[in-house]
Amino acid sequence: MHPNHDAFLREAAPFDTQVRGQPLTGYACRFRLDAYDDALYPGHGLRLPPQLARAVAKRRGEFLAGRICARRALARLGIASADIAIGPDREPLWPAGAIASISHAGDRAVCLASADPRVIGLGIDIESRIDARLAGEIRGVVVDHAEQALIEAGFDDAVAGLAAAFSAKEALYKALYPQVRAFFGFEAMRLARVDEGRLGFLAAIDLSPTVRAGQAFEVDIAFEDGGVRSIACCLRTSD
Repeated sequence: MHPNHDAFLREAAPFDTQVRGQPLTGYACRFRLDAYDDALYPGHGLRLPPQLARAVAKRRGEFLAGRICARRALARLGIASADIAIGPDREPLWPAGAIASISHAGDRAVCLASADPRVIGLGIDIESRIDARLAGEIRGVVVDHAEQALIEAGFDDAVAGLAAAFSAKEALYKALYPQVRAFFGFEAMRLARVDEGRLGFLAAIDLSPTVRAGQAFEVDIAFEDGGVRSIACCLRTSD
């Protein structure tokens, strides 16, 4: 475990997993927003990006926690990184030879990374528990009636199932962004299958020359810390 030099970070430790047999290297932490200060950025060898100059302290703290996890995950792969810049669509610009994904929810942050050239897309998303009221507000945006029917049939708790579908679509968006290079909404990926620990999706429309309507994708899900974690990993196909 990397030593903590301030009260901001706690429970910071490596986090490794596998998706479809593909090993992924990561780092996770909890953080205390009440201990956040802008001076923590240079203290961790990072720079507060100009895009966050007017952001509230909560957003700056979440961003810092995610970037600390990212830097440590990349270091575990032997990849040194200074600042990880922000792209035009607010995506992280990873150093050459690496692909990674960051997420944060509540007081948790995590980054998964890979230096394997077979990995062409990686997405992780963590979400805190949602209640029935919030589920009612987001249901019509996240899924259609057919998808909701699959959730109700596949999960004992339909609210938790909706949270899993939301999180999985977020992870899949991150994993597919390197191929699509454009925003797409929840309706672009339709829930097609609910399995134990995994959700299957079909692309509803053509998103790019390599992501076509009807193409199938899988996202691993796990319920933890009262919420849900989703991981999508896209591998290069053989010619």
